[in-house]
This record gives sequence, structure tokens and C-alpha cells, in this order.
Amino acid sequence: MAMKILYIGFLLLLASLYSCNGISQPNYHFVDIKGKKQHVLTLGKGEPVVVFISGGGSDLEDFEPVQKEISKITKTISYDKLGIGKSELADSPRTLENVSMELRELIKKEGILKSPIILVGHSMGGFVARYYLRLYPDNVKGLILIDPGSEYLEDEWRKIRTEKQLKSEDSLLTAQIKLIPEGFKMEVFAYPQHDSILRTFDIDTDIPVVLMESNMFEKGDESDSLHIELQKRLYREFVATVPQTRLISTKKSGHFIQLDEPDLVIEAIEDIIQKVQ
Repeated sequence: MAMKILYIGFLLLLASLYSCNGISQPNYHFVDIKGKKQHVLTLGKGEPVVVFISGGGSDLEDFEPVQKEISKITKTISYDKLGIGKSELADSPRTLENVSMELRELIKKEGILKSPIILVGHSMGGFVARYYLRLYPDNVKGLILIDPGSEYLEDEWRKIRTEKQLKSEDSLLTAQIKLIPEGFKMEVFAYPQHDSILRTFDIDTDIPVVLMESNMFEKGDESDSLHIELQKRLYREFVATVPQTRLISTKKSGHFIQLDEPDLVIEAIEDIIQKVQ
């Protein structure tokens, strides 16, 4: 809950900065996905293809510094999920199945359906990456999860909070949701379904996996400290179930490690590229 509140608050600030600065980048194009225009950026040439999946409410610009660097050595793709950024609003609910199938359609239309790919998912984009791997494991050769969501976080958090604390947090989250764009609202409303779905399966694969964790709450109040301790425990439980996972911890970055320490993310991607080539 605390993670959702802080994450949505940060995105509201980020959105206001983008609107003021009028940020736009070259090499963008649109792809038809289920009759909707999806905003896409492809850079570079070669294989494996690195596919970047932004977190909830975030557009492809979150990965811009990393994508530009990785595109020097191989092909890269980033995109705005339907309802986010410059992509058109989706007609269907933002379930993991729908979002993953839309990514599959994008990969098909970009002509890389049979190419080896490395998925890089940030925050809730990590959920999408994991579910895509479950649906289409054959050509996924590497997985990088950047401060990802955990399907157990919400339940575990509620176990250590009082009823009064939870009521206050729920009220704040409800107020924040009223301020965010419709596409992001659709994603937020789908989060509980993500949790229940991901609990039903493990990552049964021997591909290289990287999990990057931040210290996004370390300097906050008592509830923030409790939250990061819980998140770290859940990450280590994940690593225990996927033993080939390389855990990278940083004390310099907030939740958006790819923006705070792009070199750290670039190095992790380059390492997996070398392993799968």
C-alpha cells in the first residue's frame, strides 16, 4: 500500500514536469494493436533483442538513457502500454493476460517473433515480464526485474499494519487515484488480479535472471522502513526459488533505478547479452 501511494505520488510529479518541458524524442512510431495505436521506439540492430517494459503509469521515456546505450550493441524496443503515454486507451481490462498478449502482438508486428529476446521490466512491468515468460517461454533468453512488484507484498503489509493505519492509507490511495489519468487507473484497478495470478506459478526456467532492488524507503518514516524490510525479504524469497537469479542491491537509487543509476542497469543488461549470444 505504501509503495503504491509513493509511486503514484511520484508519477503525478513526473507528469507535471513532462508537461511543462514538452519532452519529445525522435524515432518513435505507432503500431496497430487490437485496433489501437501503440507508441513504440525501436533503436539499434542485432540479436538478442532487448524489450523494455515500463512500470504502472509510466511511458517509454523511463528507459530512454538505458535504451540509447544498449542500442549501440543490439536491437532494442520500448513502448507505451495501451492507455499510457502517447498510446491510445485500451478497450479491455489491464489484466496480465491482456497486456502480455498485446506485447506478443507488438513483438510479432516488429518482426522479432522468432528472435531471442531479453525482457527488462520495471516495477509492475516486472509482473508483465514474468507473465509473458510463462505464456511464451521459447524465445525469452533473459529476464531483468528492476525493483519489481511482489504478488505477496500487499497481503504481508496488511498483516503488520493496524486497522487505523490501513484505513488512512486506503483513503490516501483513493484520493490519489482520482488525480491520475484513465489509463493508469485501469492499471491500478488490475493490480489485485496480478497478485492472485502470479501466486499460481513459479519461474520454471534456467535462463539468466537479474533482480535489482533499491532503497526507495530507507530515509523515510517508520512505516517506510518497515516497508523496505518487507520488500527485501520478499525479494530474497524470490531469489531462493529461482537460484540462478543475480541480486543487485543499490543504496544510491530510488524506485527508478534506470533513471538514478542507468549505468548499473546497462551493465546488468550487457552481462546477460554476453551470456545468451
